[in-house]
Amino acid sequence: MKKVLATAILAVSAATAFADSVSLEGQHIDNVNSNAQTQYILKAQKDLVGSLLGADLQFNNAQTQNTEALSTRLEAGLTGSLPAGPIGVYTRVSVGEKYTNTTNFGYYTIEPGVTAPVPGVDGLSVKAGWRYRSAFNADVNNDQTHTGRIGVNYAFTKTDAIGVRYDRVNGDNDQKIYAATYTRSF
Repeated sequence: MKKVLATAILAVSAATAFADSVSLEGQHIDNVNSNAQTQYILKAQKDLVGSLLGADLQFNNAQTQNTEALSTRLEAGLTGSLPAGPIGVYTRVSVGEKYTNTTNFGYYTIEPGVTAPVPGVDGLSVKAGWRYRSAFNADVNNDQTHTGRIGVNYAFTKTDAIGVRYDRVNGDNDQKIYAATYTRSF
């Protein structure tokens, strides 16, 4: 597990050298009928076709309160975006590997959503999406979720932005997630 963790951190760190933006996110996860978790996400993104297509690599590390159990995910994704007037539509697809103290397995996600600027406030935007995630072998690994999410982002300079988000997760996990993100663009 330590070798996997070190390799994942090294891979994401190397990806940041080629990235157009890097994000650091902290999450508090309220698990319904279970211990809460703290999760941190490091994400590096590269624009492939302007703002229409981007690739990303992210490293997630979660720790469960009281048990100190660790869960790590390494995920690679592609996001396609299209402007539709003032509103933008996007879809992100990804594949990843989840590592825990007892197992590891592959999974995939798909997330369609919309973004829109807040009228009258430069740099402020809202984002709403829905994410589906499932293990490749869903009969063996319980990792199927449906997540509704809503967030607000504020770009306070041309290269710096902060955001907050609320996720409601249902399926094999029942969670309420509160997230804060800082993004630096290059």
